[in-house]
Amino acid sequence: MNNTKEKIQIASFDDTLVVGVNSALVDYKLAWNINAKLSLDLARYDDIVFEGVPFSFFYYSAGENYNVYNLVSLVYRDKVLYPHKPRLDYFFLIQNTLSAERQITIMRNLRETEGIGHAFVLEKDRTLRQVLETIAI
Repeated sequence: MNNTKEKIQIASFDDTLVVGVNSALVDYKLAWNINAKLSLDLARYDDIVFEGVPFSFFYYSAGENYNVYNLVSLVYRDKVLYPHKPRLDYFFLIQNTLSAERQITIMRNLRETEGIGHAFVLEKDRTLRQVLETIAI
């Protein structure tokens, strides 16, 4: 008899910066504007489907040992992937560690991006970590 229990491993996401973005732009236009402002190449990938609802997903990797960027829609019609006050329309995720200076520069550029009303770093509470796990799958 095996007395060991299997444990579900949840990623910590400690090296992921989660930026909440409020924007009335459609996903592809927002991705285009972010690409232009941050010199990225976010490209649309398959939607993230959660409970039968599709949420758009954009991806860009700066290469091995560099940052990975994702833009994820949080709203589809009347469905919301991550409820937050104030309401968020998108997550902008940056994986892998950023220097403090680079984070400040990215946040400044995001806030200056055409079509973005608000952009702010989110604290990773339990609910947010569960949503990040859903996105990661």
